[in-house]
Order: sequence, then structure tokens, then C-alpha cells
Amino acid sequence: MEKDNNRPLYLQVEADIRNDILQKKYLPGQKLPTENEFCDIYGVSKITIRKAFELLTENELVERLRGKGTFVKLNKEKVALGGSQGFSETISKSGHTTKKHVLSTRLQKADEKIAKKLGLAQKDTVTNINRLIWEDEVPIGLDYFYASDNNYPNLLDNFSNDGSLYDLLKEKYQVFVHHSTVEINGIVASPEIAEILQCYTGDPLFVINKTSYTEKEEVIHYSSSTIRCDRVKYIINLNNTGKAVGIEMG
Repeated sequence: MEKDNNRPLYLQVEADIRNDILQKKYLPGQKLPTENEFCDIYGVSKITIRKAFELLTENELVERLRGKGTFVKLNKEKVALGGSQGFSETISKSGHTTKKHVLSTRLQKADEKIAKKLGLAQKDTVTNINRLIWEDEVPIGLDYFYASDNNYPNLLDNFSNDGSLYDLLKEKYQVFVHHSTVEINGIVASPEIAEILQCYTGDPLFVINKTSYTEKEEVIHYSSSTIRCDRVKYIINLNNTGKAVGIEMG
């Protein structure tokens, strides 16, 4: 920033912060430095910083939350509850970087709930994969995946930490998702989940429970995903009968 520039200081500060946001020095949802910290960074007064913040807010680049600070504004991604792609693949096509961090993988005995979802007997062996999904270096959701070990033997041996489970099912097991049933619920973030997703305790979260099927109505997998509401909005496509078309997310 050049203080001898003919432009007012607050416009220079606003332009510099805006450029940092566009260059992703400050990521969506990230808290910005305080007014005092920006005063030190730029060597200007609080009035200058406040006027810069006002302009950034007007341009919908930042939002100021009372008692919490100023944050880079989130532009929620639209995720259609329909189609054959997974959640991460959909986000990636919107120009965002995504990654998956595997929290745990294991073979386990199906409890009553999982057995019912997968159409198995209790204590049948299932594959469980738990992952943390990131978008632009920000954790966006937790995904818990379950599938029959008998139907997909050695799934964990073939599983890639950052790979697509849909692609693996297609390529290794020649299984294609024909349709899915989805149940959407809402919860608030517990302290434990808030710490993992880097949100605030009490923030609203989506819980997406999905069961996917083959064309012959055979269950492929069941998953439960907990997603930050401030990062994603869901779109449901309906046909002219009012039925949801190809509901799917994962």
C-alpha cells in the first residue's frame, strides 16, 4: 500500500484486503484480524479500518458478527440432491479444491440400525469408512460410510484415502448407483463436532442419511454425513409429477 497515493487511505486498505481475500490469503469463513491488528499492519487509524470494513461489507466480501469479529463471507455451494456424483466431486466442479482425511477404517459387526439399512442380519460383517471432507482448506463435513463386506470383499485393501468410493465401486466391483433415498435432518454442533469442523458450538448442521441402490433394488451402501449449513445449500430437482429425481448425495 502506498500512502502517497492520491486515493484515500481507506480505499487503499479496502483494495489490499479485497485482493488478499480473492487470492485466498483469507479463506471463506475465516476470521479476519481485529481492527487493532489491521491498524498495526497498515499503520493507519481505526476510522480508516472501519471505513474499509464498511466497504467490504457493502460489497458482500465480509460479514461482521456481533461479539465474534469480522469474517470472510461464505458463498454457499449448491449441491443437487440428484445425479450420480459424490459430494466432493460436485464441489470440485464448482472450482473449489477438496480433500478427504480418513479418520478411521475398520471391519465391524452390524448393529441393529446398520443391519436394517443394508438389509443384512445383525452381526454380519460390514466395512466402515469415516472421513473428514475439506473445501478450500476448511473442514466442511463428516462422512460415515457402511457397506456389506460380503458384497465388496477387500474394499479397504483397494480403497484410496483421497479417492472416490463411487469410482471404486464402479471400477472394482462393477456396481453402479441407480437411485438413492435421502433423509435430511438438522442438529446443532456439539463441542466435539464443532472442534472437528472448526465451527461454533450450537451452529446448525445438516445430517444427510442416504441409502443407495442398484437398478435391481439391491442395497449398495448406507452413509450418514454431517455437513456445515453455512457452507452448503441443497437443491431438490422435481419432475412434473412432483417426485424428486435421482435423489443422491455423498
